[in-house]
Amino acid sequence: MSLPFRLCVVVFASLAIPGELAAGPVVGKLELPPTPPERAPMATRGFLDRTENPLAPARPVSVTPYMIVALEGGEKPGSPGQVSWDLVGESFSRPVIGAAVGAEIVIKNTSKIARTLTAAEDKTLVPAGPINPTGPKSFRVKELKVYTIGDPDAPHLKGKLVVVDTPFVSSVDDSGKFEFADVPEGSYKLKIFYKDAWLDVVTDVTVGAKGKTEVNPKVPAFTAGKK
Repeated sequence: MSLPFRLCVVVFASLAIPGELAAGPVVGKLELPPTPPERAPMATRGFLDRTENPLAPARPVSVTPYMIVALEGGEKPGSPGQVSWDLVGESFSRPVIGAAVGAEIVIKNTSKIARTLTAAEDKTLVPAGPINPTGPKSFRVKELKVYTIGDPDAPHLKGKLVVVDTPFVSSVDDSGKFEFADVPEGSYKLKIFYKDAWLDVVTDVTVGAKGKTEVNPKVPAFTAGKK
């Protein structure tokens, strides 16, 4: 009797659970334009006019900290989760971050200066009161919107919080690489956000039942239109 019993157990373990889709990672690298965007004009003028460095060329503008990618469509598994965003010195650790609608945003002040943050688009989004050094402040985002978070007493301190209708949203590293973990099989569309708007490029992505899915979308010239 022991042999048939063992066979029955093996067959049962191999059956898939109805309604449950296989999931795997989606990885990629943005193909950035060969020409970086021009430097923004000076917000305020100092004692001297800006001049080119005679000894070394100026470093090109870094664009990847201002970019996020989102994978929309398919299943939306699990809860929206929590997103951490550090306040470092006179700026945020990343000037642009993404979060799923309903997610909890936790801002931690790692600087030595207390800050009072507000959202320009919704004054009630961030709880009132300062964020003291080493202290956190949290809130939930309930609308699909782009928020500008800043300190009214420090005009230079601003960050963009992009709320999307998907749990699959990611920053990109310095070379443009990104990764989404445990994406259920299905059809998706990959969108790219840069600085303050979505770029005019959408890439179709098909995630299979097994293995890793790779996608390398091309980013249009930074002077191209946005939507």
